Amino acid sequence: KHLRHGQQPEGVSMIQGQPTLQPFWAAGFSFARGHFVVNVPYDQYLPMIFQGEEISIGLRAFTYGYDFYAPQVGVVYHIYAAKDSTGKRNHVPMFWENSGIYSGAGLAAMKRLNTIIGLNKKEYPL
Repeated sequence: KHLRHGQQPEGVSMIQGQPTLQPFWAAGFSFARGHFVVNVPYDQYLPMIFQGEEISIGLRAFTYGYDFYAPQVGVVYHIYAAKDSTGKRNHVPMFWENSGIYSGAGLAAMKRLNTIIGLNKKEYPL
């Protein structure tokens, strides 16, 4: 009931043969013309953000006038570990493994993001 056109992710798609308008932007599956990244660039003051990057871009892009669409069926996924010929999972490096190099940057960035979206009212009342 919260998505347009009665489209619910748990149910059978009511929209057939075309992309569906979505409320969220996905970093792992985003295609746009070059003006998107010019008009809505990554926030250079949000380093070491993983949980929040999509909210930051999505909110700013929506307020700039962009809409987000998703295909009718899932077509991509992330592989966070790879299998070699022996069947064991190989380690795939994650960006947060370098967080020690940037001590405190992630916390400061999350405070900034929370303030921008209005979730940090105790520290920075509006």
